[in-house]
Amino acid sequence: MLLSSCAIAKFAGYYASAGDPEQGDLNGEVFSSEYTTYRIGPLPGGWSKVKIEGGDLAFSNSSSGATITVNSTCDENKVKYSLKALSESLLIGINRKEALERQNITVDGQEALRTIYAGSYNGVPLGIASVVFKNGECVYDFTYASAPDAFEPGITDFDKFISAFRVM
Repeated sequence: MLLSSCAIAKFAGYYASAGDPEQGDLNGEVFSSEYTTYRIGPLPGGWSKVKIEGGDLAFSNSSSGATITVNSTCDENKVKYSLKALSESLLIGINRKEALERQNITVDGQEALRTIYAGSYNGVPLGIASVVFKNGECVYDFTYASAPDAFEPGITDFDKFISAFRVM
């Protein structure tokens, strides 16, 4: 599990570094940056906020080694891409990436794409879920990553977290 946790943490760092570093603050459940303000959903015990460079927010579950990340990118050029292309771009660097399931869902009243992937990072197998949606000139994306054998328990936390997300 330790090797798996290290790979998941490295994935979260890699994912975060792929975006533009926007400064922002989390006050309770409200994140604010120069470009956007949004409310995140609560996470149950075991999840704690971790510092990342790049993306908006990241949370880690020390008992499972799983991570949840949230990022907003407000760029009129990026909103031109399809949700599928935006989702796939989140996983550049993941080896043997395979989309196992794609589902259209609604997040904050907007059409969103939820995708479950299998893949590996630095030779360590990962289960990854992503959700991507657009609102105005902003793209919001979320990832959940864990070892494949610990994927199911944390995906419930991830789905509840996203269901409460609101752009303000």
